[in-house]
Amino acid sequence: MIMSKEKNILLCVAGMTPQIITETLYAVTQERGERVDEIRVVTTLDGRDKIMTGIANGRGRPEESLLHPEAGQFYAFCRDFKIDPDSIRFDEKSIALLQTRDGLTLPDIRTLEENELAGDRICDIVRELAKDENTRIHASAAGGRKTMSIYLTAAMQLFGRAQDMLSHVLVNEDFEGNPAFYYPPPEPIILRTRDGREVSTKDARIYLAPIPFIRLRGARSEWLREGERRYGDFVRQAQEYLDLADSVHDVNIHLRGKTLMIANRSVKLAEREFFIYSMFAYLRKQNRSADGFIAITDIRIEDIDATFRMITKARGSEAGIDDCASVPRMDFIQTLINGLNQHDNEIFKTTFQQVIAKIKKKFDDAGLPARYLFASDGERGALRFGLSIPPERLIWK
Repeated sequence: MIMSKEKNILLCVAGMTPQIITETLYAVTQERGERVDEIRVVTTLDGRDKIMTGIANGRGRPEESLLHPEAGQFYAFCRDFKIDPDSIRFDEKSIALLQTRDGLTLPDIRTLEENELAGDRICDIVRELAKDENTRIHASAAGGRKTMSIYLTAAMQLFGRAQDMLSHVLVNEDFEGNPAFYYPPPEPIILRTRDGREVSTKDARIYLAPIPFIRLRGARSEWLREGERRYGDFVRQAQEYLDLADSVHDVNIHLRGKTLMIANRSVKLAEREFFIYSMFAYLRKQNRSADGFIAITDIRIEDIDATFRMITKARGSEAGIDDCASVPRMDFIQTLINGLNQHDNEIFKTTFQQVIAKIKKKFDDAGLPARYLFASDGERGALRFGLSIPPERLIWK
């Protein structure tokens, strides 16, 4: 199978100063030596006009654009540095406009509602880009309204992956905000500053400052699969997850429904998953070890029997392990018993590791931290399994 190469996407927020885009492109490709395959820009209607034509609200000229067919600074950049412009996807379709909820484009961000709409739009764009594991996002938070930069940073925290990067581009004082400066060309030119001085672009310095950010995507990877959501919804969910991870909550074990309830989250388990989770909860309640973990060799048939009786009694017909074959979907218990009788630790280890993997996926989907999952501990040969939750936090229902 041939793997496709990773696509490097430069994602920028921009307003009426599209220079930010070419300055960042210069820093990434010429200073860092990295490839850019595609440029995406989030902007307003006026920002799009500036990028496409150099003229917005009747002011400007083609030389202030990036994508004007003859005078665009993006094409000038490609000519100067001998880059095939077709190797970098950047056209009008690469520009994402901020919109109202009924689809109208925003000329600017000035009201509280427009501010919220910008957050929702930026959040949705980053989430969509991050769905593709063959992409690497380099997000530039240097342009546009400050609120756009803040939302882009927040969206990268929510959805950014290990390969993604967030940065801010810095330009030295004589060239920062100069409407004629887009990047330092190979052949220096003379520009005039706001105070009338002449400066040479050979003295221009562009610095790409990486911005470290906390990646929360690992906490809730299923966010990428969810439908259209508002930025505030994702922030609320992230905070709920962090609150769950930061403090210990009761684990309510519903014996009849095979469900675990933790705070306001619930997860339903299959019969085998629920039985083994319940068994380790039982062992934890019995204080069989100080840290909640127990070696396979310390598990007894009596432990399996006690768990089986507890579950069947709650469901209306108490039975011991001698009767497990007659209880629907409980045939796996005989496998555990055989493993104990034959002193075959591999049967236990394999079963527990398979169950841990399946429960972990369900915990991830439910937004439950791993601290509530029974896990393995110790080196190979001395493997232990258990729950580290305080015994008083395990409550049978």
